[in-house]
Amino acid sequence: MKEASQGLHTQLADLAYQAEHVIDLVLGDEKTVVQHSLWLFHLAKSIRRIKMQLADIDGNSACSDGVDNSPKGFIPNMSYIPSTSIDEVMVGLKDQKEEIICLLTRGSHQRDIISIVGMPGIGKTTFADNVVKSPSVMYHFPIRARCCVSQTYKKRDLLLDVLSHIITVESNTYAMSDSDLEQLLYRKLKGQRYLIIMDDMWSTKAWDDLKLSFPDDKNGSRILITSRLRDVVSRISHPYPLPALSKEESWEFLKLKLFGKEECPQELVEIGQQIAESCHGLPLAIGAIAGFLDRNCGKSKDLWKQTAESVSSTIINDPETKCKKILELSYDHLPDFLKACLLYIGAFPEDKDVPVWRLQWLWIAEGFVCEPESGDLEDVAEKYLMDLTGRSLVIVAKRGSNGKVKACRVHDLVHDLCLLKAEEERFLLPISANDKPYSSFEALDYGVLYEHFNTSNSISYEQYRLSFCVDREQFVLSRPCGPFVRSLIFSAATDMSPSCSYDVSFISSNFERLRVLDLEHINMGSSFINGIELLIDLKYLAICGDIESIPPSLSKLQNLEILLVKGLKKKVALPDTIWRMEKLRHVHVSNHAIFTLPNAEKGKSSFQLNRLVTLSLPYFSLGEKTNETIIKFLNLRRLKCVFSEPRDFSENFCWASELKSLSQLQALKISYYGKGLNSDEWNLPSGLKELTLSKFRLSRDHLSEIGRLQNLEVLKLISCAFEEPSWEMSEGEFPSLKFLELKNLNIIHWDASSDHLPQLQQLVLRNCQQLDEVPLDLVSIPTLTRIEIQSCGDSVEASVREIEEQGIEGINIVIHNSHFG
Repeated sequence: MKEASQGLHTQLADLAYQAEHVIDLVLGDEKTVVQHSLWLFHLAKSIRRIKMQLADIDGNSACSDGVDNSPKGFIPNMSYIPSTSIDEVMVGLKDQKEEIICLLTRGSHQRDIISIVGMPGIGKTTFADNVVKSPSVMYHFPIRARCCVSQTYKKRDLLLDVLSHIITVESNTYAMSDSDLEQLLYRKLKGQRYLIIMDDMWSTKAWDDLKLSFPDDKNGSRILITSRLRDVVSRISHPYPLPALSKEESWEFLKLKLFGKEECPQELVEIGQQIAESCHGLPLAIGAIAGFLDRNCGKSKDLWKQTAESVSSTIINDPETKCKKILELSYDHLPDFLKACLLYIGAFPEDKDVPVWRLQWLWIAEGFVCEPESGDLEDVAEKYLMDLTGRSLVIVAKRGSNGKVKACRVHDLVHDLCLLKAEEERFLLPISANDKPYSSFEALDYGVLYEHFNTSNSISYEQYRLSFCVDREQFVLSRPCGPFVRSLIFSAATDMSPSCSYDVSFISSNFERLRVLDLEHINMGSSFINGIELLIDLKYLAICGDIESIPPSLSKLQNLEILLVKGLKKKVALPDTIWRMEKLRHVHVSNHAIFTLPNAEKGKSSFQLNRLVTLSLPYFSLGEKTNETIIKFLNLRRLKCVFSEPRDFSENFCWASELKSLSQLQALKISYYGKGLNSDEWNLPSGLKELTLSKFRLSRDHLSEIGRLQNLEVLKLISCAFEEPSWEMSEGEFPSLKFLELKNLNIIHWDASSDHLPQLQQLVLRNCQQLDEVPLDLVSIPTLTRIEIQSCGDSVEASVREIEEQGIEGINIVIHNSHFG
């Protein structure tokens, strides 16, 4: 029955895509209406027939299943926040954790290897992350880095992954040969006590490829390996098997995922224990079934019973197959819009962190996100992600200072499920370097010769969405095409910087109906894509190149909502015609964007980007023109920008006076290039929730003005010069501040207490060498959970140690060892 339903769903998807294609053609040319009307009539009849067959099958399935999906178009409760996520909680394994920490921080002075082995879904990566984040390990190893090896890998990628945790990897680093990268990594680790995590190793070759880059200075450096293959790691070191959770631990984990600190209703305990036992101690399976119960069954005893019977009947003896069945059960009962959101993650390379802002903007451009009655699409997209993390189908990889998810990823088994379902449902076609015809191409990184490829015929695709993960040369020279393709996402098979430029103009003629085009990993050189203005359906455009300016023809893309430009030179000038692109919601240009104001005589009101909610990184030269530009972004929610002083700048000029007009602005990040502002009035928007100031000169009045921002939750002061040596906070300031970071400051004394920071949760101090101590009264703040210091003076470390010795429950103290080496 399921196979029949799946086959019909696939047919229906194909017909729907074809119908959409014809409708697009009709909308684009009225002359084709008569020509295609008969075809559409027959198509509609086919769709009705298949839907009737599906109704019969799905109706019978629903009767036997007993668990309903959420309604299509359903928007999750906007106040819902998942209590936990699989990356944030670890039940049991306390003894194992202490043993591994001991092996890492004690014992032999020689470089040593510790290997953790276990079946898929047992939580090896979560366990390793939990170990590495323990304060004793963080203090013991000044340098900590990681790479994810996976089943297929490239040595170069691993080297760059490890280096990215140690240095800022720039274009000149990417241009290095593999041998140069090995030597660079060796030099950066030489004389340092380091910890390298090599996650998900499948063969000893990965270790052989990297081991010469890891010096042994007899200082206690360590390599931590995770693998599902015991026979592989046993050739490298003694393997430490990670056990499955016991029955009691499994039930404890399930309860924690479902109820947090609350008690499980008594009538559900026995059934819940049965469900937990059926997962055979696999945290991934327990997390997935917890998400299923929470969203689909609530606290209904009957639905829990049906789930227990379903899980028991589908689970077999093989633990990995067992876990896959539970994941599939969870997927099958997702509402359609969440299925699409989850499957889309299959477009990204396996084992890579996915930036949340990029993923959510793609969801919006694809039309997966339902328009809310109130609020923004971005808020709804965030709730979708929270729903998927709450179901343990998506893992939180990083959180931002505001506590929101910054990057996410999926487990290998979930990624496999995404690819399987995406192909079954004709949702997405993933194309890798191992697929034909690319597997027959010679892999050359630079200077590739055209005669290596037969380019007489383009490779044609009929699918709706394409995700390429191949070498750049292979992609460009194969000149793919597809009349039905609506989305094209390219991820380079290697992480090399796209310094070698390519002509990608064939895309404009080969993919005429594109709505999503992501070419961030291909350098298109100094020339913009020829014919890009022909792609009138584009909603999402991400490009990369040596370009210094964007042509005025960009404004012909009147449906464009998201524009991402990765400029490989310092600044990219945007055309004045951009002000005509009324649907733009997100514009991100790196390194910097230069705006040109339209001619005043053309009318002021018609040149405002009223829908723009995110803008980064504009480069503003202080003056009246800057204020005239800022006022045109009245609905901005997030702004990241640079201000610079012109040669004729007056220190008495009220900088960016129009910032206060941005009443919707919630996050503001400003870097200042100049001698230092001395303006008495800053005009910061009163609704700010996040503020980052870099390279400013700060007076007592400036700090007080910031403190009066009633909604401010995150404050970062970076490389700022305090005009006075002491910062004495006043009562009533910073009433909502939750996160405070002070970095590279000249402050000497800081007077603060719970009266000044009543809601503070995290305090981070970096490179404040002159600061005498951390105020001890901060420990009386009931919400404080973390204090982190790095590269501060001995007196600061001593004061934090004093706080640590008080043993206050709930406060995590992290001190980075900056004195080693």
